[in-house]
Amino acid sequence: MPLLRLEQISPRDRDRVGGKAVGLARLARAGLPVPRALVVPVRVFQAFLKDNGLWERAIDGDPTLVEDIIRAPLNPRFAGALRTRCAGLGQWLAVRSSGVDEDNENASFAGQYQTFLGVRPGDDLEAALKACWASAYAPQVLAYRDGQPPPPGGMAVVIQTLITARCAGVMFTINPLSGSWREMTVEAAWGLGESVVSGSVIPDYYRVRRPRQAPRPVARILARVRLKLIEEQLRPQTEQLIPAEGGTEHAAVPAARVEAPKLRVSELFRLCRLGLRIEARLGGPQDVEWAQDEAGQLFVLQARPVTASGAVQRAGPAVWTRRFVGERWTVPATPLGWSSMRPILEWFVAYPETSRRYMGGEEPMRLVRFAPYLNVSVFRHLAFKLPGAPPPRFMLEMLPPDEERRWLRRHAQAPDLAVYASIFQTTFKEKRWQRFRWNLFTNWRAWENYRAMLDQRMFGLNRPIASRGQARARAAACAELSREYLKVHLCSLLFANIWYQISEAALIAAEHADLISILLQPPADSMTLQTNRALWELGRGELSEQAFLERFGHRAENSWELFSPRWIERPEQVRMLAQATADGPDPTRRAAARQGEAREAMQKLSLPLRALLRLTRHYLRLREEQRFHFDRLLWAWKRAYLWLEDDLKLQIRFLEQGELEAMFRGSLSIEDAEPLISRRRQAWADEAQRWARGDQPPTFLVGDAVLDAPADGVRIQGLGISAGVVTGPVRVLRSLQEAGALQPGEILVTRATDPGWTPLFATASGLIMELGGMLSHGAVVAREYQLPAVVNIAQATARLRDGQTVTVDGSRGVIWIR
Repeated sequence: MPLLRLEQISPRDRDRVGGKAVGLARLARAGLPVPRALVVPVRVFQAFLKDNGLWERAIDGDPTLVEDIIRAPLNPRFAGALRTRCAGLGQWLAVRSSGVDEDNENASFAGQYQTFLGVRPGDDLEAALKACWASAYAPQVLAYRDGQPPPPGGMAVVIQTLITARCAGVMFTINPLSGSWREMTVEAAWGLGESVVSGSVIPDYYRVRRPRQAPRPVARILARVRLKLIEEQLRPQTEQLIPAEGGTEHAAVPAARVEAPKLRVSELFRLCRLGLRIEARLGGPQDVEWAQDEAGQLFVLQARPVTASGAVQRAGPAVWTRRFVGERWTVPATPLGWSSMRPILEWFVAYPETSRRYMGGEEPMRLVRFAPYLNVSVFRHLAFKLPGAPPPRFMLEMLPPDEERRWLRRHAQAPDLAVYASIFQTTFKEKRWQRFRWNLFTNWRAWENYRAMLDQRMFGLNRPIASRGQARARAAACAELSREYLKVHLCSLLFANIWYQISEAALIAAEHADLISILLQPPADSMTLQTNRALWELGRGELSEQAFLERFGHRAENSWELFSPRWIERPEQVRMLAQATADGPDPTRRAAARQGEAREAMQKLSLPLRALLRLTRHYLRLREEQRFHFDRLLWAWKRAYLWLEDDLKLQIRFLEQGELEAMFRGSLSIEDAEPLISRRRQAWADEAQRWARGDQPPTFLVGDAVLDAPADGVRIQGLGISAGVVTGPVRVLRSLQEAGALQPGEILVTRATDPGWTPLFATASGLIMELGGMLSHGAVVAREYQLPAVVNIAQATARLRDGQTVTVDGSRGVIWIR
């Protein structure tokens, strides 16, 4: 039962040595710097299982095999050969799994199987070998396989010389976060690279512009002349991972290295050129683990394909998400509030014929556990990816994380033209363009017209109500004005996303990536900042509570839920927020300083780029202003319903709109309505308690299956929405009533942030949210406050605990739990 050298392995040997060993063998034969290694082939594991009576259980994928494999003895002849042959690899070894289905284009199994570092030849090596084999049947691996058993005995093991690393890390030959194939990313830390892979240290981060794809001889030349460092984040490091008896241990980093960059630019480019050679040899983008020894020599420890997981998904059960509507309903929706808003929203987004023909005919919206969900299956069909370019980010934000990764890691993907054609056919047939203020360049003017009309209509909407007929007419008028508002607002949101991504790409192309966080923000104080300034003045005694509530009392913690309490109804909440912000700096001074930076930065740009950015900034201003004025309308609408509740002596908020109309027609009696209201009120209250305890509805459903699983480990990947890095203690807030607990310097963790939350941004040092996007309310205001922020962290309010120290990287969307 021989051990194989890398030179003895060919690409046809995957079934006998696994994907990792085949990849390393290809690199070694190409003359790339791979540490010396021996491979224990699959047949050794298979013989081991049969010799120890474990074969039948292995065929069934029995998870209880793990302990039995670790306890079972090795064949004495093989054990002797293992000790003799591996003694020549050095005093420290790395023992890595190499599954026959590992490191291929459809599944990487990254982090699933075991790797052991700092292994001594002899007894330690035998134990590490059996532990690698056993990891094929570990619970997390079976879960990764969706419960399917692994190939029986389908695990080889690579035994390598362990490089005593000066520094080490991970390199992606494409940018896995943006989907750009014009960029490479490198992470580096002192000591062994396991600290980077496991997330136990915050590594240096480098983003490098790479040459376009070209024929291999041309690509090798371009790789030497067209590499450019476009982002560098250096992090101090005080501890490093080193080999030690029994495995590895943490040791102090020499004082001279603590603040020093891990790689000089010349070393970084040498590493990137090595990555491009690996990519050319293995035939696609690669995820590379690398190490550099004290002499400065680079080594490839392993390379795996950047997993594409097959084709992007377009068929299957409908995808439902709270990612858009959940930011507007962070409390359970009342039946009347939701049934009043739903038909207005569906009037814009429902395409029944397209849904029937291509997406299973599901309804466009639904309510689950009193939480509104949007059917976003259409984005599976509308999304596209130009060759090597990032896909439309706002479309991918609507898809579950696993589907988003497939899109990002593909080189190109055409849109589903049949779905586009169906949508356009319906649009022209029903003249749906009349439902939107769709002009990319003039939508903001349509807002000005709507704002003038709203100001005029609000005089009548604020008058006292004298009769049931007036209350019903008032509610109907508010519903119609809401429809008119959404004609403008939905396009404003879409255009803000489009112009934002175009502007971001233009700044990067013009080599001004450092200006993105300065320029891509509103051009003047948003209404949210004006609110926060007034709260600051109120807290300092410079503004009366009455004056504040007259102007800002219509705001709420969850404004789109019609029955959410407004500030004017809860002045104690206003006092609490005012007190929380009073000791902070003047919000307008901070904003003025940011605008001064933006004016200076604009002078560095070409005239066409300035014009593009001015338009983008204009739409970012609309993002906040529109929400402020919509709150005025929703407060008038709520007052009409409150009048009816007082008049009828019923909590009609627990009836649906159709049931309320049936009461007015006389087809639903008050006697029949009362028990219905009672049951729903209790169900709603029970659900509100679940939410308050942190048991929130999931962000995504596929069909009826829940996708939200909290991230494990100490490094969690989300979406970075506001640049900067901060370390501090966590403060989890599930409602604004808890805001008084937030202390200066703490990192705010919450489900989502409606406008009522943003006064807390002046107190917090960072922001983590479960819901959000690049142009969500929290993202826009966080950038104005220069608050490092990460969103789309599943179950963050349950995963993180008060007082826990975390580091938030708002550029890359990473959270490290210290």
